[in-house]
Amino acid sequence: MTEFTPHKPTLLLVDDQVLNIQILQHIFKDDYTICSATSGAQALALCARQLPDLILLDVVMPVMDGHEVCAQLKADPRTHDIPVIFVTGQNNPEEESSALRMGAVDFISKPVNASVVRARVRSQLMLRQTLRQVQDLNQNLEARVAQRTVELQQALEHLQHSQEELAHSAANATLSTMIAGVSHELGTPLGNSKMVAGTMAEYARDMVRDMQAGLLKRSGLEHFMEQITEGLTLLQRNLERSVELLADFRQVAADQASEQRRQFDLAHAVNEILHTLSPSLKRHPHRVVVDIPDGIAMDSLPGPLGQVVINLVNNAYLHAFDGRSNGVLTIEGRLDGERVRLGFIDNGVGMAPEHLAKLFEPFFSTKIGKGGTGLGMAIVRNLVSKTLGGRITVASTLDEGTRFDIVLPRVLPGVAAT
Repeated sequence: MTEFTPHKPTLLLVDDQVLNIQILQHIFKDDYTICSATSGAQALALCARQLPDLILLDVVMPVMDGHEVCAQLKADPRTHDIPVIFVTGQNNPEEESSALRMGAVDFISKPVNASVVRARVRSQLMLRQTLRQVQDLNQNLEARVAQRTVELQQALEHLQHSQEELAHSAANATLSTMIAGVSHELGTPLGNSKMVAGTMAEYARDMVRDMQAGLLKRSGLEHFMEQITEGLTLLQRNLERSVELLADFRQVAADQASEQRRQFDLAHAVNEILHTLSPSLKRHPHRVVVDIPDGIAMDSLPGPLGQVVINLVNNAYLHAFDGRSNGVLTIEGRLDGERVRLGFIDNGVGMAPEHLAKLFEPFFSTKIGKGGTGLGMAIVRNLVSKTLGGRITVASTLDEGTRFDIVLPRVLPGVAAT
């Protein structure tokens, strides 16, 4: 007998005629590790020691024929999945059907055609390797989805805890809306990922069933691989979307919760904030345009700055674009020496002079009871002037729009961020 080696697929040749084994050995010796047995009992004993990748099994043998050997192999969970190809001199359709019902994957008549038997063995080994990879992939995908779900749950629990602490401050009231929006947004890609993983697992089960029933065709294998490839693409796209949104949300939420000073790029920080707002903003037909060049390095408080951005964006959507379907809010950013100039310009309905004069007063709002608290602009002015060390001005024209101009120090006075 030949010892198994891990470098090549191993074929077990079972035939009571040594000449038949020698013929098959000659056909396969260059591409596979060959192991042989001249009786059914010898074959089962060999499989008990180490499993081959495929078995070529003679049907007519003394004491224990191929049918009984196959039945014992399929009854043992350890050897159940080994592909068995019957090799026999009996060219009988009923015999072939019986073999396939017993669990054999193919039926080859003697004398064997070298090209045919090579192709069939290669096809079955390729199929078995593919199924193993798909099964491993399904397990990994399910584990990844479960891991992402746990991470999301942990993140949401952390954010809910932060929300409870921040609920006492009106300056952070919009964070709860952001949490709800991001939670809803993450539910879609994660739900899609779970559905795709389940569908791929079902495809794999159907493939195994067809293979065991002898119904598998090359076209079926090709269709199966196309389905798996498409499923993997969808799964990767949904998981990448979840990771991207969660990463931005974690950073913005951390800045909002801690209000710690750090160094950051202005354009990157503003885009992070808008990304976390996208679940709620995309329900409206309006759009936000960011015109801030990369490379404006800030050493300041990204949390309060983010709160300013959130309030001004929400203010535009709630007030400026009321009754309009083509609102555009442009956020401009420029470096002016050691100062940063930010502009929030909308093409909305504008404000009457009497409203403009009261804009920064606490509890003043034209939307009290309709989604407005009257605190948003008061919070913005307090954050800009007292927390960020800057100033804010506003100009507005009825039916043309409103512009907020903010000037901030690039480096917040005090102890620099490390």
